[in-house]
Amino acid sequence: MSSIEVRQLEYFLAVHDHGGVTRAAKALHLSQPSLSQAIRSLERQLRTDLFLRVGRGLVLSPAGQALVGPARQVVRSLERAQAAVIRVRELHAGQVSIAAGAGLVADPLAPWLGRFRRKYPDTVVRVEESESDDGVAELVRSGDCDLGLTAGSIVCDELEQLLVSEQHVVLVAPPGTPRAAGPVPLEDLAGVPMIAGDRRGQAWTDVERAMAARGVAADVVVEVARTASTIPLVLAGVGSTFLTLRLAIEAQARGAVVQEIAPSQVRRLRLLRRPGDRSVGVCALSDVIHADARRWVAALQEEQDRGLGLVAAGAAVDARIRDARAARSAAA
Repeated sequence: MSSIEVRQLEYFLAVHDHGGVTRAAKALHLSQPSLSQAIRSLERQLRTDLFLRVGRGLVLSPAGQALVGPARQVVRSLERAQAAVIRVRELHAGQVSIAAGAGLVADPLAPWLGRFRRKYPDTVVRVEESESDDGVAELVRSGDCDLGLTAGSIVCDELEQLLVSEQHVVLVAPPGTPRAAGPVPLEDLAGVPMIAGDRRGQAWTDVERAMAARGVAADVVVEVARTASTIPLVLAGVGSTFLTLRLAIEAQARGAVVQEIAPSQVRRLRLLRRPGDRSVGVCALSDVIHADARRWVAALQEEQDRGLGLVAAGAAVDARIRDARAARSAAA
């Protein structure tokens, strides 16, 4: 069997992605006969049909379905190699993509990408959000994304799973809510109006599971699609919610009452990547994520060692970050 060219795989993927030869040929700026001939040539080389004609359209054959994933990886590998040739050392004009599980874009991905963009301002970052950790894993495994961020472990031997950080989940209540002397027991939240933000996310799932284990059901009065959308509702007095510490601190700065819960809820964040993938963009983004995560955890522990509780420690670290950012802006 003669060698398959990358361009042939690009043509194959174009026909699949655009749903037919006509639209693919237009997108590729090729004539339809030329593209059809290229696909037939690839099928002859592979000695199998890649597409089946159904009515007036084309669908993938079983062999075609098997080729999609490897073809994408080959094409993306070439794209990364070409990008690496162009000003590799400083990541100029490069691109990197990351898939994130539900609720992880606002925290912690947003601050991580903020630091990455400050360090590599000419690099484009593409973010794909998935409803599940398994969906994130599939985006990375298939080559659609370079990295993945999940809030739990997955079963996938084809990917590396690197523990990068931990997130504390806390209670965020409307302004004026009486503050408890210590962490709020989950049992005490029976009958408390709650706002559920992105119930697909593991933060809500874990807390609801912990409440159910204590015979308490969350009294959800409002449910919204995005976690960040819960903050205005809490501030308006609609109800309370559960947020990760960094998002909760933002709400506290605007008047919300933030308290720890008992038992504490901590979720572990993992970075997914394909084994052996050491492309410039992947390494650079991975390094920034690991470094920023370590700084946050170390600073939080430092404030707690000084005697501050979790929420107060988080607020102190957040203030340090804002002061440092303001100092950089003033010096620029």
